[in-house]
Amino acid sequence: MPIVGESTLFVTVGTLLGANILVSLLIVGPIILAYSIAYTQLGIAMPRSGSDYIYGSRIMHPSIGMLGSWMLAFLLVLNPAIFSDLIASGYVPGFLTALGMSSQAGAFSDLTVRLVLDSVIIAICVMFVVMPIRHYAKVQSAFIIASLLGALLVPIALFAIGHSGFIAAINARSPVSYDAVIAKAKSLGFAPSFSWKDSILAIPGLGFYLITSWPPAVGGELKNVKKTMPIGMIGGNMIPWVIFFATAGIYYSILGSDFASSVAFLALNSPANSPFGAPVFVTSILQYVYGSSWITFLIFISLIAACFIVIAQSILLTTRHVFAWSFDGVIPSKFASISDRFGTPVFTTMLIWIFSELVLLVTLYASSAVGLFLNAAVGVLMGNLPGLLSAMLFSRRRKDLFDNAPSTTRLKIGGVYLITIVGGITLVSFVTFLAFVLAFPQLGFGVTPVNMGFMVVAYLIGPAIFFISRYFRKKQGVNIDLVFKQIPPE
Repeated sequence: MPIVGESTLFVTVGTLLGANILVSLLIVGPIILAYSIAYTQLGIAMPRSGSDYIYGSRIMHPSIGMLGSWMLAFLLVLNPAIFSDLIASGYVPGFLTALGMSSQAGAFSDLTVRLVLDSVIIAICVMFVVMPIRHYAKVQSAFIIASLLGALLVPIALFAIGHSGFIAAINARSPVSYDAVIAKAKSLGFAPSFSWKDSILAIPGLGFYLITSWPPAVGGELKNVKKTMPIGMIGGNMIPWVIFFATAGIYYSILGSDFASSVAFLALNSPANSPFGAPVFVTSILQYVYGSSWITFLIFISLIAACFIVIAQSILLTTRHVFAWSFDGVIPSKFASISDRFGTPVFTTMLIWIFSELVLLVTLYASSAVGLFLNAAVGVLMGNLPGLLSAMLFSRRRKDLFDNAPSTTRLKIGGVYLITIVGGITLVSFVTFLAFVLAFPQLGFGVTPVNMGFMVVAYLIGPAIFFISRYFRKKQGVNIDLVFKQIPPE
């Protein structure tokens, strides 16, 4: 979803005023590549649906597999409510405004209207996931193309207006002139300057939009995994990085570095004196300078398409985690049942749909509870740690499986396995990012004792499920530990 990430690319600068996103991207680029290689090699070695659960349970311990997989599935199941409401409360009103229908856009401030539209969006995405996978793949491809075209249009549209054209557009449309924006920020005590600390602290926020391990989660359904896994993981992570880097470079060039940092400062301290208010979205800037045009029209279509991808993929990937747990006997076998008609896990998908609706109700009508208990940034980082640990220790912990893995997984650099190197680099990086999130509240992730306690308890539910299941299976005379000695069959 690079278009959504592009939109919020500079939001973090509002609290990290000395950050240069170009520098942040240059630092995080090698980490993203290392992460992509680690999961590519794991995905090729164990091409089975369930990814982190499979890797952790086979390489480390079943409870470790459940530790990461449960947290990632928990976070995935929140996405349908979050992204459907992003469409209903943000992108659809913006789309209507771009078409000159501001009065109609106002209707989406009503919670009941949003609930209905959100529920329809989630239902459509559930339908996509339930349909045979070959049909769903075609639908997803169409949404990906629409999203990618919009992501490419953003830097092109910025570049096309040019620096002088941007200044002219601001002076013509804004009650605050281009120079006055910079002067106002300086009068409030702001002095534009570069900060290594802020640029490094901006990295975790960027990583949430640039790093994904979604392809391995459906590894059991990929053909020619030695070819498709690298394309999905390395291409899927590095292409957005290239788009982000190009967008950031053009953004600073077209806006001017002093104006860009001044706008970020005003968005936080005096939004009435900024042409764009707060926060600073790249897509909102384009809408501001281009007005109601085919450019803003296509960008909003792209944003909506990206959200549909996230919603449908989140539902689909959650079913694959649950399928893997069930296939190994950790949870009842019903959760691994496949519809004879559709060839998809309809039962599990329907349960996820129900849960998504419950999350939606909480999100809309008890949003304070979400803010009080949930810290997704911490959850994402914690959820990835078991998989990265598995990559780093694969060659030592499960030498039998490692020696039988394809040669791609057994590549060496200087006598050390590449998967060990990239797994270690990424593991250390993620632990560092987690420390940043916990130690620096200016990152905007709202760490509190309450939400940290909630996330830790949620994290430990996965291992608890395994140990409870093993206890009852043993009472039934079944030793499920034997399952984890080998990779699940295709």
